[in-house]
Amino acid sequence: MSSTAVRYLTMLRMVPRYPKSITSTELAQRLEEQGFRVTMRSIQRDLEKLSVDFPLLVDESARPFQWSFDREATMDIIPALDLPAALTFELAKAYLTPMLPPRALSHLQPHFDQAHRTLSRERNPLGQWPNRVRVINRGLGGRRPAIDADVLETVTEALLREYQCKLTYQARNWSEPEEITVHPFGLIFRDPNVYLIGTIEGREGIRQLVLHRASTGELVEQPVERAEDFDLDLYIHSGAMGILRSNEPVFLRLRCDKPALNHLIESPLGFDQITSDVDDSTFEISVTVGDTQDLRWWLTAQAIHCDILDPQWLRDEIEETLTTGLERARRI
Repeated sequence: MSSTAVRYLTMLRMVPRYPKSITSTELAQRLEEQGFRVTMRSIQRDLEKLSVDFPLLVDESARPFQWSFDREATMDIIPALDLPAALTFELAKAYLTPMLPPRALSHLQPHFDQAHRTLSRERNPLGQWPNRVRVINRGLGGRRPAIDADVLETVTEALLREYQCKLTYQARNWSEPEEITVHPFGLIFRDPNVYLIGTIEGREGIRQLVLHRASTGELVEQPVERAEDFDLDLYIHSGAMGILRSNEPVFLRLRCDKPALNHLIESPLGFDQITSDVDDSTFEISVTVGDTQDLRWWLTAQAIHCDILDPQWLRDEIEETLTTGLERARRI
């Protein structure tokens, strides 16, 4: 392939989808970073040529011109979407549609459309995939709070570029919304909410910001200040997302009924879980878990299927909760 053709493909990959755009000056800088040395005039001519065959848009109201791909453009650029990739997009659509606001999904819609065409081509049996797959979330399945599309776009861009961002945020215990500067570390999708993990300028500690409580977002092109040893997975496994009751881990021993809790064998509660059979209808597990509110909710819900062997203080706490609940139910 000629160097010119490679440059054309490189340029096309750099042009964002509308309403975002890139100027010919920015393209020149990025091309130079990729080893292509071309004049501004050459880039302008290249873009004009490419716009004949590709759905490129140009805003000539300002100098330098702003270039973007048509918002509705399909992604027909080589390489063609193969069946595994098409299936991946179908799965992504099934999982992401309930989570993301419509405008965020609109950026992926051309990929979804192309995947559907690929699966439907020549009566491929995989074309029936969307009719045979459903995603069901465990729990009561309450309606997900709406997230402002601008906020989500700002936060994701800040995470990708490792920049700070400003949010207008209303915490549950704040009397009114406040403008805060956030150093974002990561996003956690925990049904039904989306959490931005990071620190707030001028305040101590890592925070969990629920995105639907933010009404506006603005990118701050300043680098994020983050501890080098911060790891999102370790943060999650520390129990921080389960409403920590204390920083001390809990060594938990349970005697569980089969088959009601057999899923704990396939999906352990922790990395160090040890499982042993007691008899044909019972098994025991030993595991270290976070001291969280979620742990208490789960133990309360599973009280008819498991006994808490250790620790005794947690067994007493769950027993008190169940007793209080029973007394309340009997008062009706």
